[in-house]
Amino acid sequence: MWNPNKSSWGCTSETKPLVDMLDELIPFEGQVDEPRKNRALEKFRKAQNVVYDTFNNGLCNRGSEIGRVLGVKKRDLALPYGYYNKGNWDQVEHLIEEAFTPIVMAAAKEQGIIS
Repeated sequence: MWNPNKSSWGCTSETKPLVDMLDELIPFEGQVDEPRKNRALEKFRKAQNVVYDTFNNGLCNRGSEIGRVLGVKKRDLALPYGYYNKGNWDQVEHLIEEAFTPIVMAAAKEQGIIS
């Protein structure tokens, strides 16, 4: 069963504080400042949007971006659909966390949050 203390919305207890710090560096709208200089932060921004849409909206708005941004195929996620299929959020959480963690770590390194 899914454990929110272990992993939540693609974050683990290790990456959640980093995501919170990186969130402070991204604008409310649009690209980060100097996206060519801050490539990992810009990738994090795009990934964060896809991750948010996955867990908040079942990937209804950014389904076409998940493969390009996270390298995960939408069809591989056991997302809920219809009235009777509740999906498998443990499986979704696992796949998203695996893809999102390296993006978070790269952005945190690039921004000097971790070494």
